[in-house]
Amino acid sequence: MGMHENLGIFQDGATAISAAGYSTNFIDLGVTTPQIGVGQHSPMLCIKTAAAPTGTADTLSIELRGSATNNATNLSGTIKYYGMLLHGAAGAEVVQTDARLATAGAWIWRGRLPYEIAVRYIQLYFNNTTTVGNFYIDAWLEDEAQSDFNKQVLTSDVGNP
Repeated sequence: MGMHENLGIFQDGATAISAAGYSTNFIDLGVTTPQIGVGQHSPMLCIKTAAAPTGTADTLSIELRGSATNNATNLSGTIKYYGMLLHGAAGAEVVQTDARLATAGAWIWRGRLPYEIAVRYIQLYFNNTTTVGNFYIDAWLEDEAQSDFNKQVLTSDVGNP
């Protein structure tokens, strides 16, 4: 296994998530992963709790979204949603006491990007009902170590049969 390469940061753990909104940064897949295609694997989306929130009644859910355009600070145009990465029953928010949120350094999500992402820009959406404290999340995209197994194609200019 080789070293992992950081392809971009969505959210820095030092920045508080104090209300519903979008990650501090979006990632341009056209710049960070220009060589993804046949024989390549897709990047890993990594989300960890940076610090435990202070409010016990706070809740949070996290969604991945994408678009073909942006306005320099946020995604714009037609926004596509690619599923909820952190959610409770029936898509509800997760309470602060969940071990993934209450423990600094705990993994919230670590997995490959979904197969169906075919847009240039991606960003996270935080549905936060903070009443007392803030959430502190580290979220980034990293290149998976090369392997002869478990390869996944993100996009390709080769047609399907």
